[in-house]
Amino acid sequence: MYRRDFLKLNGLLSAALFMQFSSLGKVVSFPLEVEAQGKLYRGTSDGKIHVSGDAGKSWQLHTKFGSDFSIQYLSVNFWGQVKAELGFAGRSFELVLAETGNIWKAI
Repeated sequence: MYRRDFLKLNGLLSAALFMQFSSLGKVVSFPLEVEAQGKLYRGTSDGKIHVSGDAGKSWQLHTKFGSDFSIQYLSVNFWGQVKAELGFAGRSFELVLAETGNIWKAI
């Protein structure tokens, strides 16, 4: 491999890594979505979870955990409940949405 080819490859890899990380070192993430009980739930990196009852045509704020938190992962457990993994100060913890659909409980 020639030096010029190596530098091109190195530049390409650096650009790919730069696109994945912001200048503050946080991972640039896209909204996370999961479907449960006929609704779509979307988590964002600024600590908000939105809900849609019309297949994503309109969204309403469901929960605002605060800007210090980030929604890292959304899933549906065996019982059909929405499970969220939140990040805070370099740590993470999991919550599950209660059957009523309005209260988050620690796992």
